[in-house]
Amino acid sequence: MAKSTRIFMIALLVLATGIGTATAAQWSTTSMSLLKGSGYDLASSEDATIMTLEHASGWKYGDSFLFFDIFQPFDKDTSIYGEWHPRLSFGKMTQKSYAFGPVKDVLLATELNVGYHNRVYLYGLGFDFDIPHFKFFTINVFMRDAVREGNEATWQISPSWNIPFTIGSARFECGGFIDYSGADSEGSESQLIIVPQVLLDVSNFAGAPQNFYVGIEYQYWQNKYGVKDAEDNLVQAMAKWVF
Repeated sequence: MAKSTRIFMIALLVLATGIGTATAAQWSTTSMSLLKGSGYDLASSEDATIMTLEHASGWKYGDSFLFFDIFQPFDKDTSIYGEWHPRLSFGKMTQKSYAFGPVKDVLLATELNVGYHNRVYLYGLGFDFDIPHFKFFTINVFMRDAVREGNEATWQISPSWNIPFTIGSARFECGGFIDYSGADSEGSESQLIIVPQVLLDVSNFAGAPQNFYVGIEYQYWQNKYGVKDAEDNLVQAMAKWVF
């Protein structure tokens, strides 16, 4: 991607979130999670603890999602990876309907990934779906540009979802995402990341639902970092505090 295009994309990211911050959020949620697992490939430790900080919000013209993964937060070899996902709704900006079939809105979707000595810009379209029983289901379709020597722009498709359900008096949430991206340099491979979660709302038993969860997160990462046959295939114990 040309430098001028990158500057434009950065400006768009700042504009999308800056306006949203200046405008009262229609909704927002912040959480901290701890995950513990074993079997991380191409990592400083096969066994690891990950602390994740997340913030999501919606405002008059779009939404924003931000997270940071802190790998080994209690160890001297700590590393940090973050993603920022601001989006602008065509329907909300134009006061017109872009709904078709199960799609309820179309958005300008952007993303910035930073960490592990890497920076990636993504830009494209987002599609929000109206599916019964789902809290949300969205698919973002991106052009993906990793800023490193020898990189070529490629594509990425990213569905994400959350669906609550109950078993007796127990309240659960099943959420997660999939990232499927093409090879972005000579010798690299396409990557597939599948990360579903099943969490029990423990705080619901105390009459304060949606505050504290425990459960598991499964992580499958094929051709990790684009390296052929590098793979994460593991289940992580997870605790999540929403505040």
